[in-house]
Amino acid sequence: MRTLFLSFLIVAVTACTTNKHTDQFEPEVAPYFEMVDSEFDQDQAFSTVAYVEKYFRVVGNEGFNNSIHYVENLLKEQGFVKEENASSSDRLTYRIEKRPLEKAAWQPVDGSLKIGEEEVLNFASNRNMITINSFSTDGPQEYEVVYVGSGRDLDFPEDVKGKVVYGETSVGYLFNEAVTKRGAAGVLAYRMPDYTKPEVNQTSIQFSSIPRNEDAKSFGVLLSYAAKQKLETELATGSATITIDLDTKFEGKEELTIVAELKGSKYPEDRFVFSAHVQEPGANDNASGVGALAEVAGTSARLFKAGKINPERTITYLFGDEIVSTRRYIQEDSVRAEDIKWGMSLDMVGENTEITGGTFLIEKMPDPGAIWVRGEEQHTEWGGRPLSKEEMTPHYYNDFIINRFKEIGKAKDWVVKTNPFEGGSDHVPFLRADIPGLLLWHFTDQFYHTSNDRLDKVSATTLKNVGTGALVSALVLTSDPVKTANFVLEETKASAIKRLNIEYNLSKEAMFADSDIEMETDIIETWGDWYIKALQSSSDILPAEDAKFQEEINSAIDGVTMEKDLLIKKLKAL
Repeated sequence: MRTLFLSFLIVAVTACTTNKHTDQFEPEVAPYFEMVDSEFDQDQAFSTVAYVEKYFRVVGNEGFNNSIHYVENLLKEQGFVKEENASSSDRLTYRIEKRPLEKAAWQPVDGSLKIGEEEVLNFASNRNMITINSFSTDGPQEYEVVYVGSGRDLDFPEDVKGKVVYGETSVGYLFNEAVTKRGAAGVLAYRMPDYTKPEVNQTSIQFSSIPRNEDAKSFGVLLSYAAKQKLETELATGSATITIDLDTKFEGKEELTIVAELKGSKYPEDRFVFSAHVQEPGANDNASGVGALAEVAGTSARLFKAGKINPERTITYLFGDEIVSTRRYIQEDSVRAEDIKWGMSLDMVGENTEITGGTFLIEKMPDPGAIWVRGEEQHTEWGGRPLSKEEMTPHYYNDFIINRFKEIGKAKDWVVKTNPFEGGSDHVPFLRADIPGLLLWHFTDQFYHTSNDRLDKVSATTLKNVGTGALVSALVLTSDPVKTANFVLEETKASAIKRLNIEYNLSKEAMFADSDIEMETDIIETWGDWYIKALQSSSDILPAEDAKFQEEINSAIDGVTMEKDLLIKKLKAL
């Protein structure tokens, strides 16, 4: 009897636990969440991040190529077959695209900086100290340092040849002014954004690059806040002598990109395309994107082989050079590009936010929130320019992805936010090709692009949350077009009405603060028009035109138009 009771209790607790998760989800989404959530291996995702983040990854160098082949091996283990060996019935395939580089890839090996007799920087503990494209010094070399000021208004002495120039400015700009134009031996530079908290994170250095100067064979060294303070203390005595020892190499002339696919069962030419860039030396940026996407692909393969999923459209997984690989995938084949229905960039997706200070964000396609930044529509410290109405990209994809991640956020007690479009990652090539594209990322991150973006800043739980949301979204959109289209249409209509009411309340507050009625009505009109076009875009989910579904779209548009007109009327009556 006691055993029977315990068995009943276990079943009841399990059911309650499951319901706690699934009751947050729409019925069309819940089954996919259950499958992916139980299958996604966050430890494997984290292990991939750990492997990739060991390397300073520049396209074509040893670390970049090793990372590509590591992902290749993971794909093979999960059943992906190399395209050249695949049969027509193989639906899990991959290829490695190889292209020659114009110049040999850069690789840092070792380095140090001494001020006087004190070593203040060492490559082993701060690998961002050496700027990309720096040449070796052929052993320790002693130099006199010349300070030239900050920003773009630099003050050079008459002769800096053979000396190292120090400035608080962009290292690339300083290099051009000091080495290229004036024959300096090399440069020291310091420039850290306030959000990196340099006075707290005194060893942080943001990686950067200099022009590759084959004639000068020069170098650039980046300073941490602590190293900068020591150098300036030395300079205050009248002069400063430093010793720089850099070991770098240029080798490898091949760019690699992985293109893996789970081919669709009915419409294989239609695609949902994921992209994660491999280059950049950090753990979160972007070893985390590589780790998450590799496990998204692995989870897809395991669920497919188990017969639990059977997407009707193709899911593509890209690993390569940021923006370049994604843009090339779109532009190289115009026919293929026409059938890419959705794009998603995974960039900085694994953060332990308690340490980094960042928040998980979905960067939206351009919508009116990027024209009028108000309410919850706020730019990050990365920043973004105000967009025009002509730059809008109305589509259901924004709200569809936001809603999927909000569901997971509620189920997992995980903070999910959005930001207006800002650009700068692999979602941009999609948008420039008129393909719906979104960015998954974190900001503001005090370790962004710095030498302290290491594995201890990564959370396996976050990797799973992001990877689960990404894959669930792709599976819903690539399966059962009729069911998905109807679901998306209703959801988009609800999102439209919700947004119009949010904007109405913001405009009402603005009116009480003496705002212009024409501007406030224009805001609501623009949001209404954006959503009307977003509703129209839901027709692209169906493989062919459907007169009945078009009637449903028109009905949804009528409902949104009626709500918009009513709110404008109420606003004018205030």
